[in-house]
Amino acid sequence: MQRYRCPSCDQEIFFRNTVCLACGSQLLFDPDKGFSDLAEAGHPCVNRPQINCNWSADEPGALCLSCRHTTVVPDLSVPANIERWERIETAKRPLILMLHRLGLPLADRAGLPAPRFELKGETGDATAPRVLTGHAGGTITLNIAEADDAERERIRAEMNEPYRTLTGHLRHEVAHHYWDVLTDARPDRLDRLRAIFGDDRLDYGAALQAHYAEGAPPGWSGSHISAYATAHPWEDFAETWAHVFHLLDGLETAQAFGLIAPQDLPEGLERLVREPMARLAGAWVELTIALNAVNEAMGHETFYPFVLAPPVVAKQEAIRSLIVEANPADDAAPPPSATALPQ
Repeated sequence: MQRYRCPSCDQEIFFRNTVCLACGSQLLFDPDKGFSDLAEAGHPCVNRPQINCNWSADEPGALCLSCRHTTVVPDLSVPANIERWERIETAKRPLILMLHRLGLPLADRAGLPAPRFELKGETGDATAPRVLTGHAGGTITLNIAEADDAERERIRAEMNEPYRTLTGHLRHEVAHHYWDVLTDARPDRLDRLRAIFGDDRLDYGAALQAHYAEGAPPGWSGSHISAYATAHPWEDFAETWAHVFHLLDGLETAQAFGLIAPQDLPEGLERLVREPMARLAGAWVELTIALNAVNEAMGHETFYPFVLAPPVVAKQEAIRSLIVEANPADDAAPPPSATALPQ
């Protein structure tokens, strides 16, 4: 994440702000241009009144780039669902911006938004099918219960996971979409991924059933980023992809706040993604060791409870290379939305 200034008074603002707390200006964010004053330019997303979306739309009464990717919203007759919807969209906007800045496709062959998000909740009917978070054919279903911190923590503890967040869910699920998109009609890419992550033709349902029955194999942390990554090659790819995004976003944020010296890494997401993963991982490990210690000093859970073993870094490098290959632009300069602030 970058740092931003109010276009009216030059005070620091934050990515989710709809209003500048210093001068009161209504804010509007454009993925290519950054923040502007709503009174001076652009059209607000039609979802702004309901879920505080601060992104701009192409025309009056339209959805912004991020909201266009949500094709099913939760049942808004349930009052709590508006807050859940807002939390999910607040987590989704940085992801859509990151995909956009990395040059990854955000539309299908028909020109429609892809991936698509369906936000659904349980109805309370015991006979109704459960709403399971997952991906199928470019559509990501998300159980809106994940927007409730207490419920998400309950599931995390029940499944013995070290980490479970909305951001992590979204990054993981879009990975399944991009496995399909980036290997479509590209057998060379598919062969490379299979050589690294395993053969995805392995029966997926049976593999998950075996994983939940037997757990991860001994010594899994030497070759996988998480226990769940051992379940199937698709899950290994998705878990690893999510951590590539954690690393890139975390490093850019650390740079923005002066936690990484300018000479250590090139600045900005577009340049960071073009660095070898071994170099990025080295900087990330140093940063997370420090942040883990700070969290411990404050009595919080470990900031980054994962180990980047060399085989994991090699898998991350395969994904980083795939992303760069999918967007071979020569100009990797930060977009106009980046705003440098004095440290």
